Amino acid sequence: MDIVAIERVSFDMCIEKEWIEGKTLAASLNISLRTLQSLRESGKLSFSTVGKKVYYKVSEVQKLLDSGRIKVTIKE
Repeated sequence: MDIVAIERVSFDMCIEKEWIEGKTLAASLNISLRTLQSLRESGKLSFSTVGKKVYYKVSEVQKLLDSGRIKVTIKE
């Protein structure tokens, strides 16, 4: 692996730790994509888009979870 490839892998790992794609987030929290959209529209959750994908900052999602502003239901 050359230096450029190593830098790219490190960059990708850093991005994955800081940002999460909307579909992945919705599935992991067991909420709908519409709920995420409502959080965006209300200003409770900021986001970035790349193409047609929406990404959320993991640290911001964690803050909302900690504050109880996002309710997570667990399927059994």
